[in-house]
Amino acid sequence: MGDVISTYSANEQFKFIAHPIWVDYVIGESQTVTEKKHLCLIAIKDIEKDTYIIHHLSNFIIDKWGYKSFNTQKKHSTNIVKFLNYLISHYPSLKIKNLNELTVKHGSIYLSWLGTNGVSQETVKDAERTLVHFYIWGVNKALLSKVSLPDFKQTKTDHNTFNSPFKVVYPQKKIKEIEHILPFEFIPLFLEIASTHTPRIALGIYFQIFGGLRISEVVNLKRTQVVKAIAKKEFILKVENQNFRTDLKEHVSVKKTRSQVVLDINGWGAALMRQHLNLYSSKITNALFLNTSEQPMSGRSYRQYFEKCKKQLIFTLEESNNIDHRLLAQHLKSIKWSTHIGRGTFTNLIANEAENPYEIAHLRGDSSLESALSYMVSTPRIHKKIENKLDVMHENYIPKLIERSRNDKGT
Repeated sequence: MGDVISTYSANEQFKFIAHPIWVDYVIGESQTVTEKKHLCLIAIKDIEKDTYIIHHLSNFIIDKWGYKSFNTQKKHSTNIVKFLNYLISHYPSLKIKNLNELTVKHGSIYLSWLGTNGVSQETVKDAERTLVHFYIWGVNKALLSKVSLPDFKQTKTDHNTFNSPFKVVYPQKKIKEIEHILPFEFIPLFLEIASTHTPRIALGIYFQIFGGLRISEVVNLKRTQVVKAIAKKEFILKVENQNFRTDLKEHVSVKKTRSQVVLDINGWGAALMRQHLNLYSSKITNALFLNTSEQPMSGRSYRQYFEKCKKQLIFTLEESNNIDHRLLAQHLKSIKWSTHIGRGTFTNLIANEAENPYEIAHLRGDSSLESALSYMVSTPRIHKKIENKLDVMHENYIPKLIERSRNDKGT
């Protein structure tokens, strides 16, 4: 292991980082078929020279989560990196030269310190879960001589989980000031603004509001993975990882591979789909959402477009003569909200019309295939109720908007 702590504590030029890399991953026994695998490892960075080397503590990430998603690896890598950098920066007071001298007390001190630095209770507990795995892995690898497995009081369960031995002072729980729901009467306005100001993601925003898709699921879609079920007036999307942007260090990955229903309300979805396919195509890729270079859109680019759309919505509400609109604008300016508001709004829409939790789980894509099949019959009923609710305000809103836009361009 070496003096991994004392060696770097004397030199502020170095620090641990969570470093994403792409590797060729061999599939099957033939050893000939490969695919790109995104990993997040632990590295030492030379800040002055802007160079890095992968540290052998990356074996912890590979051993524990090598077959898990990139996001899972990133979470645990980041937690360990923060812990290691804490040990380095507090080396004089902690007085440990390397990980062989690490004790349970050091973990307790770090976690309690973390809780005093403005992070949430859940963040501290998440870091604690990673440290439990790290300590047990270190004991099994004979790296932590001052820690033993009995310290963790293994619980006899189906998963043989381990209890945390750390004594932590957790921060108080805070109410998250994040908006998850856009009032349903403003959905057509938001879609209009998206269609006129950020047309590259207007269809994506529609998929999020009426299908509950996450941003990662939107930007991973291929053009061929969107099927319109004409009889049922809905889209069926095949949601899975594509690894479109292996040229980027980081990419957004799909949380759950599945077939996802997106409701086509009043023909708005079909109209936005036609507009999108007419405006954006590429000879380079089959990705549905593209950047200005006709490359697959990254999650970062999608968020930037969404921020532009968000600001325009707030501006439009601020300029309204309706006091309720201006009050909503102030609320949306003062509270945090992002692309996930689409999934929250979708959940709220279907929750108001669903007859039981299983219908909500099915439409959100949370349920298993077996339970989803049992509730497929509920989709048309919920679809119709949502359509009626929005139809009262804006009949054929989006198709007319697109038609007006075409006429304006023709004049």
